[in-house]
Amino acid sequence: MCSKYSEARKCANTNRASMSVNFCEKTNMNIVAKSEYNFKGVQLSPVNDMDSVWFTSADLAAALKYKSTKSITNLFNQNNDEFSEGMTQVIESVTNGINGSSRRMKVRVFSLRGAHLIAMFARTDVAKEFRRWVLDILDREVAIHTPALTEPSIRERHAYNVDALATHYAVMYEAWKNQIHPALKAIESPLAGRLYDRFKDGAIFLAYVKQGAEKQLEEGETARIR
Repeated sequence: MCSKYSEARKCANTNRASMSVNFCEKTNMNIVAKSEYNFKGVQLSPVNDMDSVWFTSADLAAALKYKSTKSITNLFNQNNDEFSEGMTQVIESVTNGINGSSRRMKVRVFSLRGAHLIAMFARTDVAKEFRRWVLDILDREVAIHTPALTEPSIRERHAYNVDALATHYAVMYEAWKNQIHPALKAIESPLAGRLYDRFKDGAIFLAYVKQGAEKQLEEGETARIR
C-alpha cells in the first residue's frame, strides 16, 4: 500500500543497478513510461516513493554532461539560499551490493523545480536544452494534477449570490448607520425613523438567508458561480 507523503519520504530506494521505476498507484498519477524521462540518451529514474517527480544528483550530473555528481553538489552549495525544501532534500538511499547486502547512504534529490534551478546555474552545452526539457515535464505534471473544472450546482450559485448580496448590503447598512441616519435625524426628517427598522431588520433577515443557503450546500460544494 502506498503511504501519504508531504514533500518527500525520508527513505527511498534509488537502486541504480536495476534502473527500475516503481511508482505506487497513488503517486504515479501520470502513469508514464520510463522512456519519457530520457534526455538525449541519458535515462533519468524518478526516485521511488516520492510525492512527485524527483531526480538524484547523479541523474542530473549525467543529463547535464558533468563528469561527476560533485559538480551538482558544488552548484547547490554555491547557491543553496535559492533552494527551498520543496526543491531539494537529502534522503536515505538503500543500495544493493554485489553480494546481496544492502548499504544505506545519504543522497540529495531534486524536484522538477529544483532540477530546473540547478540547470540555470549549469554552464554545460546541454544546460539550456535540459531546462526546456524539465519545463515540459513540469507543465505536464501540473496539467495532470489540476482537477477538471465542473459546472457549479444550483446550490452553489444560490449561495454565491446570497453571499454577494450580503456583502453589498453590509456596506449600505454601515453607511446608513454611521452617516445617513445621523444626517436625517439632524434635519428631523421622518425618514430617519421610518427606515431605521427596515435597515436593521434587513440585515438580520439577510443573515438568516445566507446561513440557510450555506446549509443547503452538499459535501464538497462551495459558494461559486464558476
